[in-house]
Amino acid sequence: MASHNPAFNRSMRSGLQSVNQNQVDVEFDRMTSNPMTMEGTASKVIGMFAAVLVGASVTWYLELYSLFFPAMFVGLGLGLWAAFSKKVRPGLYMAYALVQGVFIGGISGLLESFYPGIVQTAVIGTFATAGAMFAAYRFGWVKVDKRFTRFMSFAVTGYLVFALVNLGFAMFAGISIYSSPFGWLIALVGVGLAAFTLNLDFEVISQGVSQGWPKEMEWRAAFGLTATLIWLYVEILRLLSIFNQN
Repeated sequence: MASHNPAFNRSMRSGLQSVNQNQVDVEFDRMTSNPMTMEGTASKVIGMFAAVLVGASVTWYLELYSLFFPAMFVGLGLGLWAAFSKKVRPGLYMAYALVQGVFIGGISGLLESFYPGIVQTAVIGTFATAGAMFAAYRFGWVKVDKRFTRFMSFAVTGYLVFALVNLGFAMFAGISIYSSPFGWLIALVGVGLAAFTLNLDFEVISQGVSQGWPKEMEWRAAFGLTATLIWLYVEILRLLSIFNQN
C-alpha cells in the first residue's frame, strides 16, 4: 500500500537524504506489512501495567514511601522524553511505567497511613471511571472530533502548566492551591480532564487499528493509555485526600 500522505512523506525525509516518492512508498509498504492490531496493543498495555504494579508493590511493601518524590521527577522526565521522541522506544516506555509505579506506591502508602482505605477507594474509582469512559466512547456518547480534540489539547496543556506552577509554589513557598477552600474543585477538574482524555486514547487505538498503522505504534498507543490511567488515579487520590481533610 503506497502512501501519498504529505505529513508522512516529510517525516520519512527527515531521516533519509535525497529520497524520492518511490523510496518513500517502499518504506511505507515495509512498515505497514505488519500493521497495528487491537490484540497487540492490549498486550503492551498489560505489559506496561504489570511494570507499574511491580514498581508500586515493591515500594508499598518495603515502605519506601519517600521514593515518591524523586520518582515523580524522574517519571516526568521519562514521560516527556517518551511523548516528544520521534523514535519508538519500548525500553523507555517500560522504564516510565516502572518509575511511575514507584511514585504511585510511595504516595499511595503515605496517604494510606493518614487516611486508611483511601487507596482501595481510589483504585475502584479509577477503574469505574475508565470503564464509564470506555462505554461512553464505545456507544458514541462522547464524540471525539476535531473540536473535542482541540478543546482537550488546550485544557490539558493549561492544567499541566498550572500543576507545574503550583508544584513550584508548594516546594519553595509551602503554598498549594489544593489547600485552599477551592482545592477540591481544582482537583475535580483534574479528574474530569484525565477521564475525558481516555477518549482520545481510545480514538488513537481505534484509528491506528482501522487504518493499519505500523505495528510499532502499538507501543505509543499503550504508553498514552497507561499515562492517562496513572494521571487519573493520582487525581482521584488527590481529590479523596482533600475530602478526608475536611
